[in-house]
This record gives sequence, structure tokens and C-alpha cells, in this order.
Amino acid sequence: MYMNRCSCRTIKWLFFLVCAASQVCAQSNKISGVITDAETGAPIPFANVFFASTSIGVSSNMEGEFVLQNFADGKYDFVIAYVGYQPYQQAFEFHNSQFRLTIQLKVEEVRLREVVVREDTTGWAHNYKVFKSAFLGDVPNAKSCTILNPRDLHLYFDQATHTLVAHAWQPLKIENRALGYTINWYLQKFELNYQTSRLEIFGIPVFENLTAKNTSEAKRWQRERQRAYEGSVTHFMRAVRSNQVQEAGFGIFEFYRVPNRKRPSDEWLNEKIKYHREKNTRANEMYISDSLRYFIELRNQPRVVDSIGRKELKLPVEDGQLAFTGMLKIDYLHEREAAAYAEMNGRFPARFQTSIMHVLVPGLKIYENGYYENAYDVFFEWYWAWSEKMSDLLPLNYLPPEKK
Repeated sequence: MYMNRCSCRTIKWLFFLVCAASQVCAQSNKISGVITDAETGAPIPFANVFFASTSIGVSSNMEGEFVLQNFADGKYDFVIAYVGYQPYQQAFEFHNSQFRLTIQLKVEEVRLREVVVREDTTGWAHNYKVFKSAFLGDVPNAKSCTILNPRDLHLYFDQATHTLVAHAWQPLKIENRALGYTINWYLQKFELNYQTSRLEIFGIPVFENLTAKNTSEAKRWQRERQRAYEGSVTHFMRAVRSNQVQEAGFGIFEFYRVPNRKRPSDEWLNEKIKYHREKNTRANEMYISDSLRYFIELRNQPRVVDSIGRKELKLPVEDGQLAFTGMLKIDYLHEREAAAYAEMNGRFPARFQTSIMHVLVPGLKIYENGYYENAYDVFFEWYWAWSEKMSDLLPLNYLPPEKK
């Protein structure tokens, strides 16, 4: 995810449209319409029409018409994008539903944005290396991912806030040879703050299936997609919605950060350190005394420590709404930690993957296909903060093979 000075146990990962796939068969859902220029009324052909974070999409025809149909129930972010026009975006919920739309796209004003004015062209190579690591991730699949149009990316480092900011005029095109997808990513926000150890990435992805060179590659993509799915946020949200958390291999516990009772107050520690420093000076001591070292080490202890509930928690979900606010410790028990993650934390891989999920407001809505909103009200730490990256991202309509 990335910041030079933080471990993945302190990273906060915010990601727009973290979605899951539906486990139900495709229904008779349909959305159709016509796209025109808002000023002239002329039809707009070849506009990109798609559901964000899926491989479901088409282009409008010469008359500006489009049809998407026969997809699974659930909630989707419907998007229309065309160069030179403001994108259209609206969420729709489908339950054997049909919608007919007339969309009028407005011309996008061309103006020089701050990010381009302040772009650091001399440091572009270094900034791009940092961006690529944060965007694609450090997971093994990242080595098989290529950003095909990196020069469409504008980057600058804000010295005042120690923040790397990115903007792209065109959608970033990512080829993922590990999972067999090309992703067009409409970047809305990228900010990597070194001071707060916070990474924010917001955008609209649309997937296209790559064509496998042979049967062996096709089977490898199937295996990698299933591996990426199992234990992911997508897998978890789907399990929560269907009340099959334990069956899916997850264990959930309440998680707290409480004051460290072993660490005295700053005021008391500062007085002790000041006293022993002055004592060292009066005695012309060349080395730090054991007492002074003890109080300095005590002051370096964390102010808060992790506390985990002893009893496994069953999340209360009613009518698709999660009646919970706070932090959750989530264990995925069916798979060990990745070696790269454990190595980054200076230890051997643990027996299972552990993540922290922050739910900021009550009533998080989870739909049949695992879509949840508001995505801004959830962020992750620990394993998911490291693993949920572009190189392991799956489309909303991905379905794992049924277990025999």
C-alpha cells in the first residue's frame, strides 16, 4: 500500500467501490437507454457504458443507444464515460428489474488543474515508482501487472503536507497477466500522506477479460482468481450478507485500542527524565545511566495497546444492514499469511490472515451481490490493508467455482 515510514499494521486503506460478486444466477435484469449531447441533442456513439468494478459493459451504437442485460441481482454503480464529457454515474438496485434512461452528457470544461500546474516532472520517475508500489501493491501478482499508459499520469509531492498526489486525464489502463484482466481505472483521487501514514485511492474500475494463449494459461487464471477471492474483503462481505461467516472460514472478534496501563503519563515521565539527565550532567557522566535509560524506554512505549474480545462475535445483520459501529478483528482461517507480508513484519507467516475493519457509522448496507455502502465509512488495517490492491482486484461479477 507503501508509505516509507510505516508498517502495514499502521496503514489505513480507503478504497472506493470495494465490491463483491453475487452467488445467484443471472436474472432478467436490464438497463437500456440513449446518450445524447446536452447542448445539441445529437446522439453520442461509442461511449463507454458499464457497471463499475465489473466486466459488464458495452459501447453505445451510432444512435447513442445501449443495452445491458441478464446480470445478477444486486446493487451496481452505473457509469457512462466519454472523452471530453463529464462522466455520468448513478447507483441502481436490481431485483428482476428494468430501467430505461435518457442520458444527456455535458461537455467537460478544459482547465489547467492545480495538480498539473504543480507537477514535479524532474522527480517523476521516483514519484511514479512510489505510486506504482502503492497502487498495484507489493503482493506477488504485482510483478505481472503493467500500467500501459504511465505518461498519462500527473504526479507531484506536496512538501508542506508530505503528500504524494496523482491525477490522470485519461483512464489508467492496467494489464494483469496474473488474473487475466485489463482494467481501465478512472482515477478520482490518489493521496499518499507520509505524516499520517494514510493512503486514499478512489476511482472507477471496469474490467475486460484477456484472451488466454492456451488452456494452461486459462486454468492458471482460474486458480489465481479463486486464490485472490478467498479470504478477501469481497468474500467476507458476501459471507456477512448471507449469514455464513463461519462456513466461509472467517472468525470475528471485537477489537479495541485502550490506554497502555504500563505506561505512566507524559508529565510524570518527562519529570523523571529531566531529573536523571540533570543528575548525569552534575556527575559528569559520559554514559546514560540505567535509570535514565529506563524512563526513556518507558516513554517510547505506545500510549495505546490492542485489546481483543475473548468471545467470537456474530455480526447483527437485519435487512442487509450491519448494526455495528467500531473495530473488528477478522481472521481468515483457511489460508496462511503470504510470506511477503510476514517478512515485511519481520517474522514467519502466521497460520491465518488477520485484518482490522473499521466501521465508522451504524447501518452499513450490504446488498445481495456484496456491494456495500457507504464505502467511505469503512477502512482496513493489517492484512487487507496490504493485500487488497489493484493486482489482486476482481470484478464485481466474479463467481468462484462451486465446491463439489
